[in-house]
Amino acid sequence: MSRATSSRRVRRRLVVPLVGILAVVATACLPVTLPFEPGTARPYFCDPTDTAINDGHAHGGGQMMNDPFHQTYTQPKGPLSGADCRALNSQLMAAQQWVMQFPTVADAEAAGFKQAAVWSPGQGIHYVDPNRLTGPFDPTRPNWLMYDGTSPNSKLTGMMFLVASGTYPPAGFPGNNDHWHTHGALCTQMGSWPFIIGEHLTDAQCAAIGGVNTLFDTMWMVHVWLPEYAGWQATDIFNKTHPAIP
Repeated sequence: MSRATSSRRVRRRLVVPLVGILAVVATACLPVTLPFEPGTARPYFCDPTDTAINDGHAHGGGQMMNDPFHQTYTQPKGPLSGADCRALNSQLMAAQQWVMQFPTVADAEAAGFKQAAVWSPGQGIHYVDPNRLTGPFDPTRPNWLMYDGTSPNSKLTGMMFLVASGTYPPAGFPGNNDHWHTHGALCTQMGSWPFIIGEHLTDAQCAAIGGVNTLFDTMWMVHVWLPEYAGWQATDIFNKTHPAIP
């Protein structure tokens, strides 16, 4: 699927957020002042070094054959304009103040977040605010958080926005680097936590583990990783997967 150029222009006018930072990771702190002020470095996330369209996933062919679940973006990711960089930086700092409340699974669960899915390679464990399962898209409060396990002390690795926006993704973040994706059928077990129990399963395979394949093709999502986790500084803050998460 594709969005018209005019749709992408609308995206640039919307300021949207995100990246959490653990209080203990002092070296990962975001800039306190806006970029381009005298003596202030431009934030690294404004200049991704991993610029592949859809993180290397093709729409309906190519590397990911019959994969209609990535938006048809046509331009590689790249440096943000000064205005977009300043807007994104401001939003990330605001979001940081909220996300730092949940550095561990225990903190998230105490706040009412629920484990939504089983382990996802390259992503870990997803926790969701059950009152905001599919949105709305809030620039300061992600509705999904990601952790490196399910034990109480498992650490926050990043976050995800999931929004039920229909045929096309929501307007999203400043600039054009947030390449949203969706899914086809996920094996779900509604009424339980986690409720997503499998992916890429046939109907028979899903039924065998107690689930039902459910279409998620109108649920668009994008990940936002911590600036630094397990020694890896994100080459693109919106990467779909993290190399330090098996």
